[in-house]
Amino acid sequence: MRFFETIGSAIVIAYDDRPVLTTDPWINGAAYFGSWGQDYEIPPEQMRAIADADYHWFSHGHPDHLNVASLPLLKKGQFLLWIITAIVSKET
Repeated sequence: MRFFETIGSAIVIAYDDRPVLTTDPWINGAAYFGSWGQDYEIPPEQMRAIADADYHWFSHGHPDHLNVASLPLLKKGQFLLWIITAIVSKET
């Protein structure tokens, strides 16, 4: 069955019979030097789904989306990152 569920912050888990993709899995620790924290506990079933997903997509580098304390908990799956490059031309 294909569906998705959201978990506070920016976390989305997409399923195709099993967890396939998570977005911005901030699941541990604080953000912004401790000024932000989670006001809820992620249920164990959803934590397992996040950990078992094939892909973890990080939309951008803010610590409430790409959280360094969460990375060690993501032992399976591949990380997907946006890499923005700019071409700067110099006028002569």
